[in-house]
Amino acid sequence: MKKRWSIWVREHGSDHDVELMQLDGDPAPVVQGLHGKVLTIQKSIFEPGKRKSKIGRYARVYVVDNSGQG
Repeated sequence: MKKRWSIWVREHGSDHDVELMQLDGDPAPVVQGLHGKVLTIQKSIFEPGKRKSKIGRYARVYVVDNSGQG
């Protein structure tokens, strides 16, 4: 039987999880890429370009094994 994985994420500021994708292969490289996604937050509305900070796009990333279902 083929392994099947689901990747679930929670974005910053959200209160619920969303299934982002399903995979048949190794999910580790995809999860690493998702951890690398960032949002740039601008803290000054009067001086654009000043005081920028970056946070991760996803507050939570987790993998679920779906191969046992069915």
